[in-house]
Amino acid sequence: MYKKALDELLNKGFNLKSTLLYGEEPYYINEYSKKIADIIDPQKDNRLIYYFDEYNFEGAKNYLSQSSLFGDINLLIIKHDKEIAKKEMDILIDLCIKNQNSFFIYELYSRDAKKISKSFSKNKQADFVRFFKPTLYEAKEIISNFAKQKGIQIDEFSINHLLLSLDLNLELAKKELEKISILTKNVGNKEIDELAYSLTPLNLEKFYIYLLEKKPINEILKNLEYEDINELKILLGFENFLQQLFMFHSFIKINGFFDSKEVLGYKLPPQIEKQRVALAMKLKERDFLNLFKELQNSELYLKTKTDIDRKSYLFSSLIKIQALI
Repeated sequence: MYKKALDELLNKGFNLKSTLLYGEEPYYINEYSKKIADIIDPQKDNRLIYYFDEYNFEGAKNYLSQSSLFGDINLLIIKHDKEIAKKEMDILIDLCIKNQNSFFIYELYSRDAKKISKSFSKNKQADFVRFFKPTLYEAKEIISNFAKQKGIQIDEFSINHLLLSLDLNLELAKKELEKISILTKNVGNKEIDELAYSLTPLNLEKFYIYLLEKKPINEILKNLEYEDINELKILLGFENFLQQLFMFHSFIKINGFFDSKEVLGYKLPPQIEKQRVALAMKLKERDFLNLFKELQNSELYLKTKTDIDRKSYLFSSLIKIQALI
């Protein structure tokens, strides 16, 4: 199932013995694991948690096998970035069925759970939940609620600015917002630029704008040589940014005017909207086609080749992409 179905289940009454949480958004995996755990074990007294390489099958099996004269809960939580053996998984799930006091939550910090997801079948009171990256609207709602809880004053546009600068990384956005609030309870774009950007390895959006405006990127590339970067993330982020511009471009061509709310579902700040329109109309349909082709070719190369200098290849690809404009 997906996040919406899990929300409904949590509201109606959670009744699963074993739950697999995985997907593209670590924040959701962690947060929903907490919600489920607090339903199963409200007192937080009966939990065995294995963090990644701490996982031990014999220890997990013995823990779930325990019976209690006083009806104590046995809640096993495994946090891992790899699938554990299916045979071991099946045994742990079966133990939860045999022992009415035993429950199991598996936090798998991976996009792929094909080998083990079928083990979490409904006939064993189990199920799996796949989480996707939040939309900007969903992310803004989460950060807005977090700010209210912490008593931090921040407007909608500044939340939008913070999230886009951190590539919708919810956990990082919360940490950065809380850090900034130590210095000031009123957080705006100025505070975010001064106090959050400096800790971000790469302000991707500004970089993409530099590429499209054909500004010199040599200095940025030089700085990136010393950063721990994810090459695919940079390419995919640029592709997403370009797709948004293409939506703007198409809307203007069809309607003769532009309204970011009509395209995105929310209103951009006037200065950002004006910048997006200028970038979108600077590119022709042929430019978009060539850029998308080059990005996809570069993405495929990085995904299929292992014996290459990935950072050097990324740099050469970005220079080639800029030359196409």
